[in-house]
Amino acid sequence: MAMYMKHIALGVLLLGLVGCATGYQSYTWSGGYKDTEIAKDHYLVEYYGNGTTSAATVALFWEQRASELCPSGYDVVGGETGATDGGIFIGVTVNHPWQKAEIRCK
Repeated sequence: MAMYMKHIALGVLLLGLVGCATGYQSYTWSGGYKDTEIAKDHYLVEYYGNGTTSAATVALFWEQRASELCPSGYDVVGGETGATDGGIFIGVTVNHPWQKAEIRCK
């Protein structure tokens, strides 16, 4: 019985972590987008995920925000992607992916 309880507890913990992934949102403590207008139709767009957000999801959300700012399209003017070290959780290193780049609307 005790073995089953450990498995149930681990399952509940994992489901809770999956539910914590950063959704598409304005920046808060759990991640999201930031944008800064540099000049007319020229922006710095940033998207920050948390430890349960994949780099692919961050890229998708970054593109979504860029498309909202420039509905007719945009050109990327340089950019960076990376991850910050979010520490160690249950013996696993947790990274927080991010992406940022300047865009110019067409």
